[in-house]
Amino acid sequence: MNIKKKLIIMGVCIVIVIAVLTANVIRRIKLGEDNHVDEEVTVKENIITRAEAYRLLSYLEYDKAGREALKMDINYAYKDMSGWYDSYVNAAWKMGLIEGSITVSPNEALTIGQGKTLIDRLITKNPRLQGVYVDLSFDFLNADEEMLIPQFLELYKALLEMIPEDERMTKNEVLFILDREVNEDGKDRIVADIGRYYYENSRDYEKFFTTVSDRSYDRLTGEEFLTRFNNKGIEVLTCGNEIVYISKIHREKILLHNVWIKQGKGSNVDAYINGVHKELQTQFKLSQDFEKVIGNISVENEKIVAISVKPDRIQGKVLLSGEDFIEIEGYGRIPLEEDYKIYKIYGELSMERTNGILVGYNTTDFVVSGGKISAALIRESIKAENIRVLINTSGFKNIYHDKVEIGATSDYVIKIGEDETAYTAEETITLQPGDKMLSEGRVIIEPVSEEGKIKLLSIERSTGVPRYRGRIEIAQGDKGLLIVNELPLEEYLYAVIPSEMPTYYGLEPLKVQAVCARSYAYRHLIANSLSGYGAHVDDSVSYQVYNNIEENEDSILAVKDTYGKVVEYEGEVITAYYFSTSCGHTTSVEHVWANGIATPYLSGRLLNVEGDDSQDVLSEQRSLYSDLIKEDNFRSFILDQDFDTYDSAFSWYRWYVTIDTADIRSNLDEKLAGRYRANPDLILTLVSGDQSANDSVYESLPVETVGDIVDIFVGTRGTGGIIFELIIEGTERTIKVQTEYNIRALLSPSKDTVYRQDENGVDNLSLLPSAFFFIDQNSENGKLESISLTGGGYGHGVGMSQNGVKSLSDAGRKYEEIIKYFYKGTDMGFIY
Repeated sequence: MNIKKKLIIMGVCIVIVIAVLTANVIRRIKLGEDNHVDEEVTVKENIITRAEAYRLLSYLEYDKAGREALKMDINYAYKDMSGWYDSYVNAAWKMGLIEGSITVSPNEALTIGQGKTLIDRLITKNPRLQGVYVDLSFDFLNADEEMLIPQFLELYKALLEMIPEDERMTKNEVLFILDREVNEDGKDRIVADIGRYYYENSRDYEKFFTTVSDRSYDRLTGEEFLTRFNNKGIEVLTCGNEIVYISKIHREKILLHNVWIKQGKGSNVDAYINGVHKELQTQFKLSQDFEKVIGNISVENEKIVAISVKPDRIQGKVLLSGEDFIEIEGYGRIPLEEDYKIYKIYGELSMERTNGILVGYNTTDFVVSGGKISAALIRESIKAENIRVLINTSGFKNIYHDKVEIGATSDYVIKIGEDETAYTAEETITLQPGDKMLSEGRVIIEPVSEEGKIKLLSIERSTGVPRYRGRIEIAQGDKGLLIVNELPLEEYLYAVIPSEMPTYYGLEPLKVQAVCARSYAYRHLIANSLSGYGAHVDDSVSYQVYNNIEENEDSILAVKDTYGKVVEYEGEVITAYYFSTSCGHTTSVEHVWANGIATPYLSGRLLNVEGDDSQDVLSEQRSLYSDLIKEDNFRSFILDQDFDTYDSAFSWYRWYVTIDTADIRSNLDEKLAGRYRANPDLILTLVSGDQSANDSVYESLPVETVGDIVDIFVGTRGTGGIIFELIIEGTERTIKVQTEYNIRALLSPSKDTVYRQDENGVDNLSLLPSAFFFIDQNSENGKLESISLTGGGYGHGVGMSQNGVKSLSDAGRKYEEIIKYFYKGTDMGFIY
């Protein structure tokens, strides 16, 4: 070999070495401290990624809300692996399909072998899916090959078909696309004729399901979605309120049910569909003009091809609003169409999302067609003058009555349909389930005299047989008779005030109670809370206690002196929560009820008696006691006998009780399963980690016992020191109990005496007085024998303390000033 060739070869080698070294240097520059290459993973268009596979499979068990509620327990090997798919990857781990430690980016391609592993794990959990591999158009022999999107979709579709339709989380639907709803949080929705759907991570899989070849599999942006599908029908797979993927354009006729048609003229139709104003063109000119009607519209190829107008309307007082019917006075029960709609046609046109029509009022027209209600048209705003109260049995034990015995303080009439029968005050009537009088519908009883009251002789209250203003309605229910008392809201308050507050407290506290009770009742009236029973509220502690103690002159005067007044925050009537006695500090609504939303006027405050702020000791105490979430601060506050609050003088201000662990176990064994069934998310079981450490993992699992009690301690305190989470460790399992009601119920001192600060004992309590307490453990030979609870207050602790109202009134405060003290930032308003 001559020298020239040798030099050329040497030069080539040097270039190669330099290139390799340069590549390594560049690669090292890209390396992080942990030698992880931070680079974008790219996958061929037709290949399915792990992330997309996890996304699709997650819909077998979780909808959007369920998936996003899962605790995020996955761990990525590198932070930059995180992405849009995190909740889906976490769901796949919860389903047992993958490991919780993610070492390969979800953006990587899924191989055929990995796809089979995912499905095999599904089959292990659900053996009835094992036939999924039959009749597939491909096999799994080439395990290392990247899996194609059409292959995975074929497999996914086969999986769905193996699951009974009534058990599937997903559903095939046809949507007519109307608009895009843009939200501030970035979670936009597509508005269709039958709902609003999240689409952020959905895919257009038209390419797989049809012969269309110019579609990509990329995620759709809002603008792309609307541009491509506006005024068109699309066939989609949905899971709850989320679009999983688009199958294809729907080429056939689409029927839009019970649309509000503002105007139809010539070839133009101005319609209001699912909250969207829409102008549509007709294929042919309309034979006649019309406006403000309900009708069905048929659309094909983006044109209206047919309109069926529904002109018939009826009116009447709504007596009951059921899931699939509405009972209207004079018409009886009329079934609802499957696609029944509710429109508010006064003021600004809107569509109501609720299925309930406010009972007790005649403010709605009903469009009927074929013997069914097609739409409800609310034609005027509600003047909340009447309220409907569901009446419980004696002791407020049940809403269903085995027998109803009726009398009156004056002559009265009974109405059944169109018939009316008169009775004297001396006559009584008894009704039982199946009675002939109930065969034609509800029975209505009204006194002849304006001062007359109906007596329910089959019920006993604190003051004996209750007497009711207004009218009484009796209807046949599923489990017995239902009784509803309809009367003016103001007269309802006459009998709420004495049932909720001692009238000897004086007129000013009673005025406070009247305004708060009116506000509370109004909110539930508008919410139509018990429309399924034909009522707005019931007469128990579930709402406001009504007519347990009869009205009197003081309660009537307090209502009349505050006629129509309510508490408002930023122009809206508030839910004016109140309770008996505070521990000296109220709490925030979100620390009492699991679904409570932080609310400025229900944020909790220290109720210290206002004095001279220059006293250094008092100022220091105020600072310390303003933060009772800390265990030591709360204990000091409860034990401090020198710090005065507006509830200090009342017997329930402080209390203590000692409960044996055997009694606690007995109580848990009796109530735990029931409390879990009532709300499974509030009773959690320890599944891994140590209960007192940060690595503890709790899940919602059916539980009936914890075994013998080993330990009880506070998990979390909220504003004012209320216990929001309590940990109970037993020999069989450890549970986390959430919300004050569950805590009070499961530690109820039913076999023990609770001593108040006046040293008087109270027995047979079914709930602890409050969840404001600290725990001292009493052990013998290392074994927990009992716990001593020292606490304060009576009730949930949110909003207004009724005994605090008494003290503020005694200090010279007027009722409006007292209300603003407890509900910060509020004003007075009127509902009439």
